[in-house]
Amino acid sequence: MKQSIALIGPGRVGCAVSRRLHEAGYPITALISRKRQRASEACGFIGCPTDLASDQLADSATAQIILLAVPDDQIQNIALELQASCHLSKQTTLIHFSGLHPAEIMRHHSSLASLLSLHPLLPFADRQKAFDHLHQAPCALEGDNPETLVLGQQLVKAMGGHSFTIDGDKKVLYHTAACIASNYLVTLLASARDLLVHCGIKPDQTIPLLLPLVQASLDNVKDLGPEHGLTGPIVRGDIGTVTDHIEALKKAAPELLPLYLQMGKMTSIITEKSGRLGPKNVSSMHNLFFGKK
Repeated sequence: MKQSIALIGPGRVGCAVSRRLHEAGYPITALISRKRQRASEACGFIGCPTDLASDQLADSATAQIILLAVPDDQIQNIALELQASCHLSKQTTLIHFSGLHPAEIMRHHSSLASLLSLHPLLPFADRQKAFDHLHQAPCALEGDNPETLVLGQQLVKAMGGHSFTIDGDKKVLYHTAACIASNYLVTLLASARDLLVHCGIKPDQTIPLLLPLVQASLDNVKDLGPEHGLTGPIVRGDIGTVTDHIEALKKAAPELLPLYLQMGKMTSIITEKSGRLGPKNVSSMHNLFFGKK
């Protein structure tokens, strides 16, 4: 018999994860939200009875696994409130889904509950899309004891994903890496979109035009790694093209120039490390981006 689960916070993460686990045979005993109607609607998405919907934290206390799928800045307060008001045994495991905070943030001095953080390395812009992709997602695990990590591995496997462990004191850097790879990629695409609009291309046409280029770049990174998957004028040593880019941005979109220059600096460093440019071209690129003589 698989352990019972209660969900606190029926947002995108909570709904996607709970539905995966529910379909894998983990029984849902309670679904908690400040607004009962929201909890009831989430039950419909997850596939569990609507009478499990509640607006009371205490209704989660009988579950063996309690999922705290709430915003990062609410995790600690809700975890402490739950443990202060309910007796949680050592058979209970509290799980949060923050990529930033360690599991220890949920620690209450009088509680025997085990603590685990489980972070799917996946964007959660939409709960259905997240549910569809969870079976492919790597998930970072970090907990307060080996048994808790084993439970985390079992849950990730039940969702169809694969897990890896990370130390609690490294989670901020880990989360920073995830934000750069996901959030900043979106920002870069928005910036590229805006430049295409400057060129007279209709806004709704820009992203479809860019996505094949982006996908091919991702495939190159997957197959060759960043250093050898890199293409474009910097890795070719084409100073004239990069200079033209800079001058065009100065005239048409000066707000994007600092972004271009900073990304150029980082790209030139990757290019130098890859050994794909001769010393003369490396020096010229550095002069352009770093102002070295």
